[in-house]
Order: sequence, then C-alpha cells, then structure tokens
Amino acid sequence: MKLGPEFAGRVALLTGAAGGIGREIARRLDDAGLRLVLCDLNRAGLDELAAGLKGKPLLIAGDLCRRDLLEQIRQQVEQQFGHLDILLNNAAVVRTDRFDEYALDHIESDLQINLITPLLLSRIMVPLLKLAPDPRIINTISLGGVLPMPESPLYSASKFGLRGATLSIAVDFEKKGIKVGGILPSSVDTAQLRHEALTGGSALNFIDPPQSPSHVADEMLRMLRDPRYERYPKMSDAMLVRLAMLFPNRIGKIINWFEKKGQAGRKRYLEERGLTSQVVRW
Repeated sequence: MKLGPEFAGRVALLTGAAGGIGREIARRLDDAGLRLVLCDLNRAGLDELAAGLKGKPLLIAGDLCRRDLLEQIRQQVEQQFGHLDILLNNAAVVRTDRFDEYALDHIESDLQINLITPLLLSRIMVPLLKLAPDPRIINTISLGGVLPMPESPLYSASKFGLRGATLSIAVDFEKKGIKVGGILPSSVDTAQLRHEALTGGSALNFIDPPQSPSHVADEMLRMLRDPRYERYPKMSDAMLVRLAMLFPNRIGKIINWFEKKGQAGRKRYLEERGLTSQVVRW
C-alpha cells in the first residue's frame, strides 16, 4: 500500500513514533515524501528511526502527558511549517495488572497517555489543521475499545473512551472541513505484545495469529487515501467482537469462551518464538 504523489510535502505529526507500529507508519509516510514531526518518550528510538529515513524529520522527545510539551510541539510545528496537514495520535501504553492490584498513579497516567493526551493534542492542533487544505486527524484505537479486556482494564477503558470521542468529533468536524477517524487493530506483533504474552496479558490477543505492524500501517494509508470514521485492519476480528457486544449481559461467558481459545493461541505464539522458558507465572 502506497500513497499517491498528492501527499508529498504534506506535514504529518505522529506520536508513539519509536514503537513498532509507529516506526512502520513513519517509514511509509517518509517514502511518500511527507514532512514528518515524530514524537516519542524514547529519544534513542527516535534517533535510530530518523537515521533510516530519506527525509529529515523534526524529532521531539519527551513525556506527552505534560501539557507544556504539547504546547511546545504546536509552537515548533507552527514555526517550522506554518500549518499541520495530518495528526496521527498513536502513542499508548498497556499493562497487565488486574484492577484490584493497579497502582493508583498508573490509573491516572494510563488514562492520560491513552485518552487525554490525544484529545488535548487534537484540540491544541486544531488552529494549525484549519490552515491546511485537506486536514486529517487519525487515532490509533484498538478492538480493546469495543470488547472489554479483563486483564487490561485501564487500556480498555481508555480505548472505549477514545473511540467514543473520535466518532463524536468526526461527526462534528466533518462539517468544519477536518476529516477524523480511528484505526482499530486487533493484536499486533510488537515488543509490547511479547511482553504481554510473557506476563499474563489478555488471552484475547491470541485468538488468531497477531497482525504485523505493516498490516496496521497499510490500513493507516488506506484511511489517508479514503477517509472513514473507522477502519479495521482485520475485519474478521472486528465482526466477531461487535457481534459479541450485541449481548452485553452475556459478555462474561462470551469472553471466557474466547479466552480458552486464546490461551491455546498464546501457547503457540510463545512456542513459535522460542519464548516458553521466559514466561513469568501468573
């Protein structure tokens, strides 16, 4: 999947750029000739990514939970480019702590980076987006924003919220000339997923083999070429979870059934990667 020449020269801001999905998206946008603003907490990861790109991105490293950093990002984008064409809210964190064991600070910080930061950044960037001829906001959500995840309750809570906000803003902004949408992948084979597999993360991630970051990046480019409110990289998973949510009072039994299948899938996933001996018992 590639973008057409009409995207060359557009300015795109991507958060979570040093992660597995972010790196793949950044490379695709760079190949298409976009001017990139790449943000992440991991400065070394940003430097490594930038070294392999054709263009020279603007790199901004720091904690996106800080409001002052978000304002600094806006100022730097305005000073260097004068406007913003595309905002890609991709940064997120997921933990495998059960809710009764969750650190209170983590409740606040996880909701901040997964839900509040993308909303703050979107709002802060609206004036610069309105200066672009065809502005876009795309949020990386998750099927965890459709189906509850008992092993990752704060992740699921934040993604449910982000999905609702994205759809609401999309309807409103469509009248104002800004296209807004969300990408809802199921599990993606990244370092984070391997950590979840080893430490008791959601078995729902392994009902089917995980997608690759490239698969998600393809869907992001499809969203840019053909904007929609929502896109699902793996439609079979999307249909399954949406069907399950037609019966909310049976969701406990449904998830228990899914988890049995997912446990077998997790076992295969670990065996295929030679990680079985590294499992942390839970």
